[in-house]
Amino acid sequence: MKMPRFFRTFDILTVLAVCTLLSAAAPPAQKKPMVGSHRFGLSEPLPRTPGAVRIAAYNTLNLFDHVDDPTLQGEFDDINMATPDERLKALADAIHAVNADILGLEEVESLDALKWFRDTYLKDMGYDYVQSIDVGYFRGVECSVLSRFKITETKVWTDEDLTKVKRVGEGWTPVPPDETKLSFQRSPLMVTVQINSDYALTVFVVHHKSGPKFAWHREAEALRINEIITDMENADPSRNIVVMGDFNAAPWDKSVRVYLQNGMIDTFAHRTLEKNNPESHLYKTHESDRVFDYILLNSAADRELVVGSQFVYGTISPPSNYDYRTDTPPQGYASDHYPVVIELRPVDLK
Repeated sequence: MKMPRFFRTFDILTVLAVCTLLSAAAPPAQKKPMVGSHRFGLSEPLPRTPGAVRIAAYNTLNLFDHVDDPTLQGEFDDINMATPDERLKALADAIHAVNADILGLEEVESLDALKWFRDTYLKDMGYDYVQSIDVGYFRGVECSVLSRFKITETKVWTDEDLTKVKRVGEGWTPVPPDETKLSFQRSPLMVTVQINSDYALTVFVVHHKSGPKFAWHREAEALRINEIITDMENADPSRNIVVMGDFNAAPWDKSVRVYLQNGMIDTFAHRTLEKNNPESHLYKTHESDRVFDYILLNSAADRELVVGSQFVYGTISPPSNYDYRTDTPPQGYASDHYPVVIELRPVDLK
């Protein structure tokens, strides 16, 4: 028997009313964090090139072990900065994915902390050669290297006088008049890696002074590193040199252009940073939607660059409301920086 029209209308209204009551009683849906999403860079690393050496730089956002250093107390007590296990695992996941043969790291607590991290989380990676040297920085972090190839030379410049660098030409940021003593905020770490009997690579891992007010300091650091590189090239024009790490500067900033004017080559010069360009997200290296991280080669090393091997690896992004400057890193989040990667063929080309 066909139901009268008014009964059908009544039933529909009843159902709507019940649904309204249920939805009002239910708790509001929680906004889920962007776990597993990749805001910048490639979500999967590029495949390795057979016979090539993969090189990467990665700022680890304060990689501290869980051992108390009695020399660090108060505001910068290292035990208060011990990196949680879930973030250490996230860092290790990124390092496994990148699978670099030579990995430059920034913001590492110490050589002991780096060895502990390697032995605990990276023991299958083959990083038999490790280097990290204390540079006296007040926060207790330094530049470091993990390598599958033997490190034959190591140096830092802890007390370098940067007041003597020469600023030639225009475009320099004025140095505050009260800055009469100036050194590296964090000395670069230089290592020479013997990849095979015929090919060696000298790597500078840098972490330039941060902050918008300190462009003049970054410029002085860059000028001094360029002087060191020029001396090396004058002594041996065939020496292969890499400068990589966290420059805390945009590609158009003077401190970056100092390297380029001195003949260093930006392996990511093809990048686009225009926000409206759909490719721009592939090249950002920092959570702030900027580029801070670079791999530069001198002309000798650039001959061996594997064309198209450059990429930024996109680790898991934090929730959209996360503030990298103030908030505690959420679970599954590795760092506010993203690894930058290139490959070289270890055969000197003329």
